[in-house]
Amino acid sequence: MRQFTMKPVLLLVDLQHDFLRANNLEPHSASVIAAAATLLAACRQATIPVIHVWTTVDKFEDNRMPHRKKDSQRRCLEGSAGHACPEPLRPRKAETVIHKTFFSAFSTGQLEAVLEKLKVDTIIIAGMHLHACVRATSIDAYAKNYRVVVAEDATASDDPLHGAITKRYLQERSVTFCETNEIANALSKESGAVQLLLAGDRPEMIAHCSPHRAEKSWRCPPASKAMIANAVVAGREALTPWRAVQIDERLKLLHAFGRHLQEHRDEMVELLVEQIGKPIRYARQEVARALDLVDAADWQTDEEQDRLPAQTGYRREPLGLIALIAPFNNPLAIPVGKIVPALIYGNVVVWKPAIAGLRIAQKTAELFAEATKRPELLQVLAGGDQTASQLMAECDAVTISGSLKAGRSAQEVCGVRHISLQAELGGNNASIVWRDADLSGAAASIAEGAFAFAGQRCTANRRVIVEASVSAHFLQELIAASGRLVWGDPGNEQTQIGPLISCASRNRVAHTIDRAEKSRHRVIRPLPDSQTLRGGAWLSPAIICCDDPTDELVQEETFGPVLVVQRAKDWDDAISLCNGVKQGLVAALFSTSKISIQDFLRRARAGVLKINKSTADVAVGLPFGGWKASGIGPAEHGRANREFFTRMQAIYF
Repeated sequence: MRQFTMKPVLLLVDLQHDFLRANNLEPHSASVIAAAATLLAACRQATIPVIHVWTTVDKFEDNRMPHRKKDSQRRCLEGSAGHACPEPLRPRKAETVIHKTFFSAFSTGQLEAVLEKLKVDTIIIAGMHLHACVRATSIDAYAKNYRVVVAEDATASDDPLHGAITKRYLQERSVTFCETNEIANALSKESGAVQLLLAGDRPEMIAHCSPHRAEKSWRCPPASKAMIANAVVAGREALTPWRAVQIDERLKLLHAFGRHLQEHRDEMVELLVEQIGKPIRYARQEVARALDLVDAADWQTDEEQDRLPAQTGYRREPLGLIALIAPFNNPLAIPVGKIVPALIYGNVVVWKPAIAGLRIAQKTAELFAEATKRPELLQVLAGGDQTASQLMAECDAVTISGSLKAGRSAQEVCGVRHISLQAELGGNNASIVWRDADLSGAAASIAEGAFAFAGQRCTANRRVIVEASVSAHFLQELIAASGRLVWGDPGNEQTQIGPLISCASRNRVAHTIDRAEKSRHRVIRPLPDSQTLRGGAWLSPAIICCDDPTDELVQEETFGPVLVVQRAKDWDDAISLCNGVKQGLVAALFSTSKISIQDFLRRARAGVLKINKSTADVAVGLPFGGWKASGIGPAEHGRANREFFTRMQAIYF
């Protein structure tokens, strides 16, 4: 057996133009290249050996893999532009380049000889594609007793669900997945940090720091497997007695919770401001929305609920134990909007909040237990992705709000187990502004919708598509409206734009803006970058003009204070641009034309459509669910809740 000394090597697999141009690539190729370049620089700085592995098709001898021949694909032809890698990833003279034909980097035998010569025992892998060449390379490395770390954000797949399956499969075989910044930070510290990371050991504690009050930080242990198992057992034991409680009594208990939440609303507002940096005006709105969602329980019930039919017919039965995976940005209202209907329909909930929202979740569960005397109905587990995966693997259904990556993981877990999934996976929301619109009013609405709470809303305006003849005028209105927004301390009553949730999020969005500037897109900063708001999690809003519909800025959700402006040459082009992304949560139109409005309502491909309103915010009584990559399963809220939290059961007499 190999004796591990934690001597790593970096393996860059198939980071070549022909693979990076693939359709449906997740993450986007621009972010993959940027992450891989960061990792490469960190390894070079730490004098870690670097090996570049390229797929190479011979110019004269057809050595393609059989499936490439079958599909008439001729990618990575030696000497072609597609065979080369992007400039930031070019090999240095001292770095080894290995050429391969088949999936695994080990397929030619050359790699193993190089590794033996270097006397390494740990392989850090970045590259294309996770479900194919990265998987094959990882499995071969595992078979040869190398320790394997995959740089997750520097690795992509054009079959993302297969990629999620691969991640789970490899993790079960001791392959560690880390973000590039985790690896780079470990490499910049003492060897102990590198050993801990590369060994696949996660910290014994999870931690969070307030994005604007560094002294408000905390650490706590994540839920262990035993704690998760205990929560599941307790939840299952509560199902039968809760199912026997009459609907009127369930409503009374939930209203008691609502009253108790109302009594502690100031405390909840303070937690939202402190823990996630939400401006106090929006924190108050979130608490008010949570209270409205509790009140909404009254009209989500019906007289026939929980009753057996007297003759041949059907009833609706609860799903059972619900895993609730919640995001950081609305850590109170989003979960309450799921908890209330889940309980009304006879289910029991185990809640895994985002780490940043843990204190808010714990306080909410405490208030629920005090008001209802039924703490077993709503339990909270601390932890990250691994805790979420372990919980989802034990429950009867999953409801999640989060990133597309988190949704893919949930989809894989639920698909394997044949259980129901409700997933809201964010948006890349567009507003069309047409020449007959109130341009000043549209600009004000869109600016607030884009930049409030630093753009950290799934319904935030990410893109604005403007009819070309009025684009210059509208842009000036947009810059002026954005410049009137108040950026600063989230505890200030006037503030609309606070910090991002973390320095890591700030850096991620800032790097996206930097790449836009390097690509010569026009970047406008409508608010002054004051000395007091520099560094840390603070980032001034950016308006970016980008007419390339394939650009990363257009295709990806930044989830930060960035608004992309696109020009449309005509109406059909505007609709095409609006629909031309994989997401489909919210779309809006600013126009006074009845013809345009009706055509927009016919053709816009999103779960929520708005007329002369920003994409941001939705009502509690209407269904809320994304189309395309923005959602999986039934919508949330109102009557839509019953479609998810119950299932139909036919009964014959």
